[in-house]
Formats: sequence, structure tokens, C-alpha cells
Amino acid sequence: MPYIKDMKKIYSDGRHNAFTDMEYWKGYYYVTFRNAGGHAVPGDYGDILVIRSQNLKEWDLCVRLTSGDDHDDRDPALLDMGDELGVFFGSSFSKVPGESLYQSREKDRAVRGLQTYASFTSNGTTWSAPQPVYEPNMWLWQVEGFKGVYYGTVENAERKFRLVRSTDGRNWETVSEIPPNRFKSTEADLWVTEDGMMHIVIRAEGNTDMALLARSKPPYKSWDLKGLNYTVHSPVIRPVGDELWVAGRAFGKQLPSSMIPPEPPKEKIEALARLDERLAKPQEWHVALWRLVGDRLEPILVLPSRGDNAYPGMVVETGRVLVSYYSQHDVDQGPKPKPGEHASEIYLAEIGL
Repeated sequence: MPYIKDMKKIYSDGRHNAFTDMEYWKGYYYVTFRNAGGHAVPGDYGDILVIRSQNLKEWDLCVRLTSGDDHDDRDPALLDMGDELGVFFGSSFSKVPGESLYQSREKDRAVRGLQTYASFTSNGTTWSAPQPVYEPNMWLWQVEGFKGVYYGTVENAERKFRLVRSTDGRNWETVSEIPPNRFKSTEADLWVTEDGMMHIVIRAEGNTDMALLARSKPPYKSWDLKGLNYTVHSPVIRPVGDELWVAGRAFGKQLPSSMIPPEPPKEKIEALARLDERLAKPQEWHVALWRLVGDRLEPILVLPSRGDNAYPGMVVETGRVLVSYYSQHDVDQGPKPKPGEHASEIYLAEIGL
């Protein structure tokens, strides 16, 4: 029976740290995330941070990456490329001089430009300058490697998805649409099992709509799409033993009540609310893990979380699963945010098997 063996706060600076990924490469554990003043605030744009540790206790900052002072960089994804480690991230910018992002959804649709960037390292400490990859106005989500080929899913502003591939991490080509013109979605991760079947878990655009499961056999041109039985935001999928596990943000009302952590004491809620008034509300969203059984998700665990949270990364090892994610459930015990900013912190959960 999987259980939470250990929990650590691994990064906190009073700022909004969010949208993680995790990879083990050349003897170090790497975690990447966005660092900004808030989730999406006009004029406050984020950078990408990468930290690493050999023992999961002491963490060092490897690099701070930015694609430009007027760009908001977020949603980084790490890719083990053998001799190199890559980090891929989406960047938003205003196409209209003098206009800021995040003033309203309607204005964003008119002024927002998108571009995916990537940076690479051969030693973990010296990183290349971020360079554009793939097409403009396309956002590359999680990227995974299988037998020397790298795959990822990309979306455009209209929420149409494509599968893309690369052999060097720099040059990407379109494989197929997933599936063409049938749904709108955002955020996805993929895994290829030993039989060559590709499984993609996709967040549906509606906030509480059920997630989608897309499957295809090589050459990954034709897709079988099914609705899952849970809402999953920021999905990550990994093999654990002979199972496929999914991690992401869950809507609490869909989970078994026995799995939902109790509300913290009144004093704790008041301390959190003094830093972010939204944290006074009962928690609706949780960081969760499921196993994928056929076309159904079976919940395994709910991790400590509150407020703005999730966007996990996963590293699977013998006897344990490591999960990085962000949350606000303990920000009252960390550095205080500046006025107008909202703190969230990076966590690492060790799941015993």
C-alpha cells in the first residue's frame, strides 16, 4: 500500500514558486519551477529556476533563466538527453508595445504572444542561453524520451493539441493532431509503454471537466480518445512497477471523503489568511495521485496542499516515488512576501511502495 514516507519543503523565498518538474540526471536530483510575485499579475513576469541535490536534503540553485525582461516564463519541463539535460518552458509576451499581460482574458487574447524556449547543460551548472524551439504561438508541455526520440505535446491559443517529436531537443516536427478539431484542452503529459502504445493524459479546458485519455500506436497518427472519471489539472504520468500512475491537481468533491485531509486549526487558517486572504476558504483542490486502470483513474493518495497548488514532477525509483509540487499550506512558516505578492513554496514528497 503506497504511503507518504517523507515530506520536505525544498524551496521558499516569500515569492510565488510554482509549476514544477523533476528529473534524476548524472547523480543529482533536479527540480525546476517558475519564480515570480504571483500566479498571473500584470507587469510581474516570472523566471525559470533550476535547483539540484544529491541527497534530497541540501538544495543548490543551478541557474535562473529568462527569455527577456518583458516575457513571462512558466511551466518548465526537464528532459534527460543522456549527455545533456534540457529545460523547456513556455513564454508569454505582449505583442502590443506598452500593453501588459493578464489585465483580462479578453485583452490577453488580443495582445498575447507565445513561444517555447529551451536551455541545455552538460554539467548542471553552466546552461545555454534560452533559444526558441518549434513554431511561434505554440506551447510545449511535458517532454519525454523513448529509445532516442523525444516527444511532447504542444497547444496553441485556440487549445488545439499536437504531438511533436525531436531527435536532438532543438529541432521539432509535428507528428499529428490529437485529435483534430474535436475538443479544447490544456496541459498534458505522455508515456510510451513497452508495447509501443502512447498514453496521454490531458486536462480539459473547463475547470471541473473530466480529464481526457488519448492512446495511439506507432506511428502515432490516429488517436483513440476517451473521457476519464476525474478532473486532473497539470497531469504527469509515469510507470510504477507494472502500473501507470498519474499525478496532478484534483477537485476535492470527486475524491473519496476519507482521503480528504481535515481543515487545519483555526489559528493556522488565520495565520495563512493574513498572508493571502484566499487561504481562509475551505480547500477545494488537492495534489493527488491515481493509478490508471483501463480507462479509469483510481485514487491512491492526497498530498498536503492548500490554496494555489499542484503541477507535479515525478521520479520513480526502486521502492519509492518522488513527487515535486507547489503549495501554500505552510507559507506562514516561510519568508514573508512583499506587499501585493503571494507566496507559494516547493515541496518534495517521498512515496513509499
